[in-house]
Amino acid sequence: MAKSLESTSRRKAQVPVSCYFCKGQEIKWECKDCDVRMCYSCKVTVHQGLQSAQDHDVVSIQDIIRLSLGSQEVTLAIILSVLNSFSTTLPAVHTLLRSGDNLLYFSSNIKNGNDNQLVKGKLLKPAMLILQTLKRKVCDIAINKDGEILFIEHHDNKIQMLSPVGEVKTVLDTSPMISVAIHVNKENEVVVGIREQGPPFPVKDFSVRQVIIFDSNYKRKVTLEFDKKGIKLFSYALRIRTDSRNVVYVIDRFDNDNNGRIVAVHRNGRLKFIFDGQPYSETFKPQGITITPSNNIVVSDSGSNALHVLNSNGDLLALQLVEDDLGIQSPLSLCFDAEGYLLIGCHKGKNEDYGKIHAVKMVDSLM
Repeated sequence: MAKSLESTSRRKAQVPVSCYFCKGQEIKWECKDCDVRMCYSCKVTVHQGLQSAQDHDVVSIQDIIRLSLGSQEVTLAIILSVLNSFSTTLPAVHTLLRSGDNLLYFSSNIKNGNDNQLVKGKLLKPAMLILQTLKRKVCDIAINKDGEILFIEHHDNKIQMLSPVGEVKTVLDTSPMISVAIHVNKENEVVVGIREQGPPFPVKDFSVRQVIIFDSNYKRKVTLEFDKKGIKLFSYALRIRTDSRNVVYVIDRFDNDNNGRIVAVHRNGRLKFIFDGQPYSETFKPQGITITPSNNIVVSDSGSNALHVLNSNGDLLALQLVEDDLGIQSPLSLCFDAEGYLLIGCHKGKNEDYGKIHAVKMVDSLM
């Protein structure tokens, strides 16, 4: 049966299709939004001139053929080596981000914990240098182009800013909605996940679960809530990231046990893919997410103590059990440092008092 399907896919791939615009035969690209195929020249001279074309999903015909012939082989190697491990002063490192001047910001959000802090530090070869601490129960952080730290406190409706000199002020109020996640994209837009007041789960028909894109002056530009069929895109936006094309990737949690999925959506609201870990993991509890320079998506999974790497189509490229292979326990948060090393923030392990940050080198082909 597999051979029959493959041969059918090959025959389909060989059927000549002309460019929608110039009717030439050398088609190289397909626009999923316009539902047309085109040559390279028309992609550049015609399609890119269309209104909102910058938000369209334009894919290579070769990628379409590759996907039709079957999924890629999944490698079990993501990390080449662990370069260093740093102990923190927090019980867990739930959020982790690097600023442009190579400073590190991280926070913990332990339920009923007294050690929750937002920490500013720097990783040195022998140890970590702590530069500033802010005793707040922070659930998410982001960094804008001016090096200012935006953060959300647990069960709060305000986006607050920590300036480089240590001043804190409110820059956005999402009342009556609760802010739950924040991210700043390459355009310096502020992307915020919100929900209604009350218990987060279960999600009801009247529940409001949105991801909103604001400009740098905090004016609302885009609201993502439903797909093209009117189905809710999100249950609880735990973390948000965007790639070089500003596709939005959301860790979407759907119960109190941290089970979740990855939802990829275009700015125009068109769903790109959903990845729920199946059939590779019995449980999928995504906690941290970061994007590589080649737009691959790295996800930490605390349920399996694993890292997953997806490509921009949602295909699993690699999966590694980091506790068994590397002794890295409870991976929570992810980011890259200035030298391209992956930083993994973790919950404290067995017989440990504090969470750790591990600096590791990823396989080059996945970067």
